[in-house]
Amino acid sequence: MLVPREPKLARPYHFKVNREMAAVFRNSKFSVNVNLALAYGTIAATMLVGLANISGVDGASAMYVFGDSYVDTGNFRDLSAFPPYGSIWPGYPAGRFNEGRNLADCIAELFDLPYPTPYLRLENNSEALRGVNFARSGAGVTYAYGLTALVSQVDEIEALVEKHVLTKAHLRKSVALVNIGVNDYHVRNRRGAFQEHDKEQELHTTITTIVDGIALSLVRLYGLGVRNIVVSNLALMACAPFVTEVTTFTSCSRNATLLTQTSLHNSLLQQRVKTLNRNLGGLHIILVDQTKAFEVLFHHGSEHAGFENTMTPCCIGKAVPHGLVCGHNDTAGHPMYTLCEDPSKHVLFDTIHPSEAAWQTAVDLFAHVDGFTVGGPTLRAWMSKHGV
Repeated sequence: MLVPREPKLARPYHFKVNREMAAVFRNSKFSVNVNLALAYGTIAATMLVGLANISGVDGASAMYVFGDSYVDTGNFRDLSAFPPYGSIWPGYPAGRFNEGRNLADCIAELFDLPYPTPYLRLENNSEALRGVNFARSGAGVTYAYGLTALVSQVDEIEALVEKHVLTKAHLRKSVALVNIGVNDYHVRNRRGAFQEHDKEQELHTTITTIVDGIALSLVRLYGLGVRNIVVSNLALMACAPFVTEVTTFTSCSRNATLLTQTSLHNSLLQQRVKTLNRNLGGLHIILVDQTKAFEVLFHHGSEHAGFENTMTPCCIGKAVPHGLVCGHNDTAGHPMYTLCEDPSKHVLFDTIHPSEAAWQTAVDLFAHVDGFTVGGPTLRAWMSKHGV
């Protein structure tokens, strides 16, 4: 097995704005009000020059993944390189933060595509044609934890196009998956944002920065030829175990900051996706409702999906410095965590990441049940409509 290259060092946070993005986002205007709702201005978007209007493809050729640990399959393995990660599938720690497959794997299976090779483990150009996963655990739109941010992940696929490893024609026949944003809010909230009253304007500015960073990256992918993109909205942060630990994993938080972040992020992301779909010829973005899917799993997973424990993680770390992180032993080799008997009965594998069973259930909801995509058809119907 190849040893991954070291992740890129953090550089000052900025978006790589090119001529095409400037054309799309020129004269954008945003406003907010005290009722915690965004009054969205119109983004004056224009069709990119020289790119064909593609109405559909005959099945996707490959999948290209961007985001954080919910979709990273082996690029950042510092914490996921220990058992029990990967214990069910593939049977050893392979860079996923649960016992088996994650969102990227389940989406690839839905599209009947090969699992994308982690970017830092590519061995040859032909592997890139079968799909590449650029996601990094801990990544954000900003340089949240100093890791490879979304803008740099898009830089990496752009470099493959510039080197003629990938072509725009190939990417037009492929599908991209983007899942990111939670780590940006985690970092901000660690500065003391778990308070009921927050600096409203700063919060809105942060949300706008994060969502527009996602939108700018979507435009860049369009400029590289990508036409079919699956985007996730936020995970349900108020129900994350590192928040619910204070209630012994019995109930979700009612913290106003967390709820506001999730609601406004999702609303603004929906608006941006709608604007891009309307103004960029041939672009088909579908927004899957991760927030709603996990709200159902947390609150009704026992009734409708067969989960026996919807709030308590399967694997819980015991001690500092790893906090609640699973997968470490002490100097004597004893596990510094407790592990459940059957991860498939839990919605959460560790204190941040869903189990394989939860991801499979969420993707089934996206694909087959109305109301689990935002403002569009089911994911399966979208695939059929656009020939993906």
